[in-house]
Amino acid sequence: MLCAIALVSCSPRVAGSAEPRGTPGQRSAAEPAVTPSVPAPSPSSQAACQQPTLLGTVITNGIVARVAPRPSARAIASFPKINAQGAQQVFDLREAVTGADGTLWYRALLPLRPNGTTGFVPSTSLRLTQTPYRLEVDRVRLRLTLWSGCRVIGRYQIGMGTADTPTPRGTFYLSSLMKPTTSTSVYGSYAFGLSAYSSAITDWRWGGMIGLHGTNDPASIGKRVSHGCIRMRNADIEHLARILPLGTPIEM
Repeated sequence: MLCAIALVSCSPRVAGSAEPRGTPGQRSAAEPAVTPSVPAPSPSSQAACQQPTLLGTVITNGIVARVAPRPSARAIASFPKINAQGAQQVFDLREAVTGADGTLWYRALLPLRPNGTTGFVPSTSLRLTQTPYRLEVDRVRLRLTLWSGCRVIGRYQIGMGTADTPTPRGTFYLSSLMKPTTSTSVYGSYAFGLSAYSSAITDWRWGGMIGLHGTNDPASIGKRVSHGCIRMRNADIEHLARILPLGTPIEM
């Protein structure tokens, strides 16, 4: 969970852009990169890996998600252009729907409780991009796989939540990227905020938002010891921070 420790928002790579601003640190020799492998996609992953994910970044002062694709529909929630973690508000977009007035709307995955909530947002408030990347959590092997389309380009060992503070299940996305003000924090060198929320903790900063982050305790990698967040070696989270845009989906 992302609790009240000093974190500074930074600007990760935006889909379709060049290099990110705020370059992460170099990989440590003590924490080498996981050697990528390129197996054939499994039947369960093959369909999902063939299509890029459509992302919508808010370009107006704010946006309202509604229960139906029309301005008069009940509002689910409003979102500012910059979210609570200091990042541009982004959504993973599902199907496009034309409203009765001819306006194009998208059904979006929303960073809200309960996990998996969706709502309709107007295309006029969004800048559309795509990403070929997605992350997939193996809860049995405690492993995170990075896909680009149908190619596996990295596998990383991770730590996860305990039985009392479990890592939530579902499809979510990277909603923010923050850098702790100290390199020895419990979040290591970088922390992605996710659109997922804890089922066990609600009173921490940002309401129990789940994170994907580094760690100052590399011995905890490969174990179920967290409050629900996913932990990685610092070198590995630095690698992801260099290449993944906000909105990258993560299946947990």
